[in-house]
Amino acid sequence: MAKDAARIQQNCPKCQELVDINEALFVQEAGDWRQPYLDYLQHQLLPPNRTDAAKVQKKSTKFFVEEGELFRKRLNGPPLRCLAGDQVTIVLQEVHSGECGEHQGGLEAG
Repeated sequence: MAKDAARIQQNCPKCQELVDINEALFVQEAGDWRQPYLDYLQHQLLPPNRTDAAKVQKKSTKFFVEEGELFRKRLNGPPLRCLAGDQVTIVLQEVHSGECGEHQGGLEAG
């Protein structure tokens, strides 16, 4: 997945712009980030670690589950479907190839 993301980013002129170090975040993938929220919202199961459990409980109010898919609530506009793994790569390819119009910014991808 990292190679695909690097190739997509390399071909996008917008992605070649330098980022202010103060605006950059480090993201590390460790499994499917959605699973703790799905477990809690569907089965009231929390992670065994107390800190993680408190975080999931607090942040879960921003999400809902529909037909087994996790969505993030929005104040204005339709909910956002939460993605992970290969789904992210597919959406990034579609956005950067122009299938979704111009290069997107912010939280929305189409």
